[in-house]
Amino acid sequence: MEAYMTAKEAAKYLKLAERTLVRLAHEGKIPGVKIGGQWRFRRALLDEYLDNLAAQSVSTSGGAMSQVFDSPLEEILTVKQVLPNLKAADRTEVIHSMVAHMTKLGMVKDQGWLEAALAARERLLPTAVPEGVAFLHARRRAADMFPQQFIAVGRSADGVDFGSPDLSKTRIFFLLALRNDTLHLRWLSRLAWIVRSPGRLNALLEAKSAKAMYATLLEAASSLPASLAPSGKSVGR
Repeated sequence: MEAYMTAKEAAKYLKLAERTLVRLAHEGKIPGVKIGGQWRFRRALLDEYLDNLAAQSVSTSGGAMSQVFDSPLEEILTVKQVLPNLKAADRTEVIHSMVAHMTKLGMVKDQGWLEAALAARERLLPTAVPEGVAFLHARRRAADMFPQQFIAVGRSADGVDFGSPDLSKTRIFFLLALRNDTLHLRWLSRLAWIVRSPGRLNALLEAKSAKAMYATLLEAASSLPASLAPSGKSVGR
């Protein structure tokens, strides 16, 4: 008979913060049972939960979405969404810290869902690249989970092991919460173009404040080649 995992073991397995796991279990969003007042979890059911989460449709589960426009960076990223001193020792803490911050700003409705969705995406395939940058995102673009689309940025002074192909540590983290695949892919391409320049990447790493990081990103976005520049036009629903 399969042994039950403790909350600590299950959180490590799912790459979630333990407090997030317990909250999701209490809300009935992750399968678990209470035994002697303590949460316990079966690995087979957790695997099924991960499979279901990762396989969810990219379409929203809520009502019809309004039109989505290909807006400039300053309309989806503000200085408040930049965390220049990310306190995180591992992947789980990076995800928790960034999502918790965006939840406090009122830009995420369901913190537990987004943390679990990001962890499931990283489990499927890490989003870190050799430049020391990661592009966190959920597979599902769920408009009902956040009031407005956004990009957030975090920076770790020491770097975090985040699954980069070259095994190097990751220091810059972009969190993308965009409304559809077209816009998501466009901003992935734009951000990749920005950090591909050693000069711009170094400016982000050495910036003294959130304002300085923000200014660096806006200046870089204003220099995007014509093929990547935001159109301001609708990109669907």
